[in-house]
Amino acid sequence: MDSPLPVWQTALLTQGCQVKSGGQFFPLELQPVGDCIFCNPTVSGALMPFNVDVIMGQPVIITWDNELSRYVVNAGGVPEAA
Repeated sequence: MDSPLPVWQTALLTQGCQVKSGGQFFPLELQPVGDCIFCNPTVSGALMPFNVDVIMGQPVIITWDNELSRYVVNAGGVPEAA
């Protein structure tokens, strides 16, 4: 039996993420794995809703900082609070 996802993962999966590139928005496929969410951008641009720059083909890992109640987006090996 699968465990229910944490609230932060459910919220993000419900809202979804997109990459804004050249004035267009490209949806991302988000994959929950353990206590992270992974995605692999197909274009470079700003990851929305976090406004973090991502590069096409570089995996992005999104986690939750319980202590400060915020998302942490790791794009290209650089974690940023979001």
